[in-house]
Amino acid sequence: MKKRISGSALYWGVAFIAVALLLIFNAVGVKAGFLDIGGLPVLRIVLGVLLLSCVVWSLCKGKVAQIFFPLAFIALLFEKEIARLFGAQDENLYSVWLVLGVAALLTAGVALLLPSRTETGPREEKDKLGKTNFASAVKYIDCTDFGVKSVGNNLGNMEIYFENTDKYAGEGELCIGNNLGLCVVHLPGSWNAAVKIEHNLGGSSAPKDRDNAPYTVKITVKSNLGNLKIV
Repeated sequence: MKKRISGSALYWGVAFIAVALLLIFNAVGVKAGFLDIGGLPVLRIVLGVLLLSCVVWSLCKGKVAQIFFPLAFIALLFEKEIARLFGAQDENLYSVWLVLGVAALLTAGVALLLPSRTETGPREEKDKLGKTNFASAVKYIDCTDFGVKSVGNNLGNMEIYFENTDKYAGEGELCIGNNLGLCVVHLPGSWNAAVKIEHNLGGSSAPKDRDNAPYTVKITVKSNLGNLKIV
C-alpha cells in the first residue's frame, strides 16, 4: 500500500507529542522552559501558538471537528494562568480527563453534524453509495463503472467489497468519510491501494504492496476518531 501522510497530520502529530511530553514534565515537576516571558516558559508559549495555529488552520479549511483537541491542550497548558485570570482561588480548575473527554465528545458531535468533504482533485462528481449511521452495512462497488465512489460511516461498522473485478480499467477512486466507526475495505487479491488518509485521532492498517500488481485503486479517507482497515 502506498500511504501518504499529509502535512497537517505530521504537524498535528509533532505538536501533540510535544504537548503530551510537556504535560508529563509539568506533572513530575520538571521545568521544560529555560527562559521566561512574563512568568511563562518560552516552550509553553511556542506550543500554545502552534496549537492556536492548528485551530485557525482547521477553521479556514472548514474542519471544525479538528479544533477541540488543540483547544483542550491549550486549556491544560495554561490552566494556572486561566485560573489567575478569572480570580479562582484554586489553580487546579479541571482534571485532564475531563478536558480530554469533553474534547472527544465535541469532536464526535461536530463530526456527525458537519462531516468533512473528501477531496478528489479535479474530479468533483462522485457516485454516492450512501451513509451508515449507528448501524452495520455492507457496500459493493461495481468495477464495470468504477469512476469515483464515496461512502460515509458514522458510529457504524461498514465493510466494502468490489465486484466484477475482471472488468476494472484501473482508474477508480474510493472516497471514505469515517466518524467514530470501523470501515473495512476488502481489496481484491491482485490489487494495490494508493491511500491518502487524513486522521483526527484515528487509526489505519493495510497490507504491503503486492509485487507485479496489475491494478491500483486510489483511496482517500477523512477520519475523525475512526479506524480504517484494508485487508
